[in-house]
Amino acid sequence: MAFPCSPITRSVVILSITQIIGWGALFMAISVTGEAVAADLRLSRATVFLGPTLMLVVMAVCSPPVAGFYRRYGARLVLAAGSLLAVPGLLMLSVAGGPVGYFIAWAIFGIAGAACLTTSAHVFLAELAGEGARRAISAQMLFMALAPSLSWPATGLLEAEFGWRGVSVVYGGLMLVVCLPLHLFALPKMPVAAPSRERRGAVSPKPGRRHRRIVALITAAIALNGFITWGFQLVVIDLFRSFDVADYLAVGFGSAIGVVQMSARLFDFLGGNRWNGLATGLVAALIMPVCLVVLSVGGGTEWSILMFLLLYGLSSGAMSVSRATLPLVFFTPAEYAGVAARLGLPLNLAFAAAPPFFTYVLGTYGNGAALAIAFVSSLGTLLSMLTLQRLAKPQEASGLPV
Repeated sequence: MAFPCSPITRSVVILSITQIIGWGALFMAISVTGEAVAADLRLSRATVFLGPTLMLVVMAVCSPPVAGFYRRYGARLVLAAGSLLAVPGLLMLSVAGGPVGYFIAWAIFGIAGAACLTTSAHVFLAELAGEGARRAISAQMLFMALAPSLSWPATGLLEAEFGWRGVSVVYGGLMLVVCLPLHLFALPKMPVAAPSRERRGAVSPKPGRRHRRIVALITAAIALNGFITWGFQLVVIDLFRSFDVADYLAVGFGSAIGVVQMSARLFDFLGGNRWNGLATGLVAALIMPVCLVVLSVGGGTEWSILMFLLLYGLSSGAMSVSRATLPLVFFTPAEYAGVAARLGLPLNLAFAAAPPFFTYVLGTYGNGAALAIAFVSSLGTLLSMLTLQRLAKPQEASGLPV
């Protein structure tokens, strides 16, 4: 397949297409089909939504081992393998007759997702773009902001036409005939250096104390922030309802978050190399506790919800870019794959735990407790980012090109 553009631009476009399809098929579709799935399989809605939680837990467990496959085969083949593995999972979901088949399908989604979703896409761009990886990853994430806006309506149309089982079959077909060929044949082939006999027999040096401290701080920052953003984003409509906001307003307010998040990603992308993942993450970490205080003090009045949406959307949108590019501030593009794969474990565990946790807290203790826990987590993120700034070289902390 030939494309009249640079390899980096071509790869950003291809990965944006495959990531939107992949996230839509493996994760987002259940938001639309969940009610029909629950009725057909005679499961509670809460049980149905344990599927995505299981997927994220399996992704978390599988993420660190995937680093070895990046080194041995390159991210392109890992992406292709994940796309292929998603197909039997989607087909199993389409024929599930009860909870066993249903949850086996989601476990397969987790294994496939560890190979074909976000981390592998970013690792490929780091392999390809080298020092330009930050801008390439930011561009791809900008397109990814369209994923809910495209996948949810598409899933709704498919469900109306074919039912929820047909949705899984169609998405399985897309993974097989669109994502797999694009990953295998349209992405540029990157040479994978075979380790020499001396390197194979050598013992890799253990990471130094500074390396371990930086990885621990990045892990803390992104896991605590992910706990808030994923926890609140999936229950934000219920959060607004808990303030006695009319249902149509709660849904409308919740839907507006995606637009603000995309604006934040666009602003970061247009900034180019004027700031890096550390500077972006620090600003995002400063904004998050402010928006939580605004909503709490405002008591869910319309002005406080609007301010919360603006600040929360800006913070979570900017931090989503920082999560992907922050390791590039401290590590080389060649080291990015290993670091990103290790970060997948705590990040996906935080993503998996957050929605049921905040749903429980909101239902049992009310919005005050949910906001207080989120506020404490946001302070943890801010403290981690400030410590990382002190550890960074002066030119790195400023976000200027180095």
